[in-house]
Amino acid sequence: MTFSCKKASRKPVRSVSLPCRSHPNTDRMEKLLNEVKIWESTLSSSNPSADMIYSGFSHLTALYECLEDLFNKNLSQTSSLFGNDSDKKWTDEILDVSVMLLDICSNTSDVMSQTKQQVRDFGCDLRRNGDGIIAKYIEFRNKLRKEIKGSMGSLKQVENKIRSCPALMVDSENCHQMWVVSVYREVTAFSIVVFRLLLEFLVVPCLRTRQTGRRWTTVSRFLSGGKVVPEDKAETTENELQRLDAALLSEKKEFIKQAVPKSIEALEATIEQIDSHQHSMSRRLIRARASILNMVSFH
Repeated sequence: MTFSCKKASRKPVRSVSLPCRSHPNTDRMEKLLNEVKIWESTLSSSNPSADMIYSGFSHLTALYECLEDLFNKNLSQTSSLFGNDSDKKWTDEILDVSVMLLDICSNTSDVMSQTKQQVRDFGCDLRRNGDGIIAKYIEFRNKLRKEIKGSMGSLKQVENKIRSCPALMVDSENCHQMWVVSVYREVTAFSIVVFRLLLEFLVVPCLRTRQTGRRWTTVSRFLSGGKVVPEDKAETTENELQRLDAALLSEKKEFIKQAVPKSIEALEATIEQIDSHQHSMSRRLIRARASILNMVSFH
């Protein structure tokens, strides 16, 4: 399966407007959600870069911080959402989605750990003699693609679950509760966008330079699952992973000796930083689920 880096999109799910502000963090959350929509509008069909992923995690962190405050600082009001048997469907929805997001984060973390170790191994192999490194790299990219295929499927499941959820019916008595559900759906939708960007970064198609030759054509086909993006048709410059592709696939041995070590070092640093964001988000998701469970047990 070939994954293409296309503009991340999500179905709008926020449909609740509060006639009055029932929580001090409401304005802040509305502002953050609007900022997220603006940020998403800047995404194009270009290759996901590390900076794009860092920015996405930064926005997502701010959303979860506000969400935790929303859950915890006014527990009695927010937890009334879970105290009515007629609203059990909203309880089940939020609990189910929170578990699914934790599973996705865990799977993505495993993929990142494997990738980080593989990149380190490539650096060690290159310092020894570099024999067979291209074959190992092809094997690594193909294995990574298979791993990410499952994670992409999990993201789609969460997305489908959110889209299939019943519409929110608002009246004067449940306005705040339904707004909380709506906000959680929005944060979940954006979580899917960020995790998809990360996975697409790891399976980005090989960006072929203008240098041509049989070696380029053959190896590029393996690295990209049959899809190769010509440089003159790419919308942006290559990302960090594609720079390593270009260095490894160069036909100039001297260039390989100089460029590959630098590319591996840069990619290793990038993955380390992404992995740090990933672990931080995992803790955020755990805390968010703990807050939800606290609200469930409040009644």
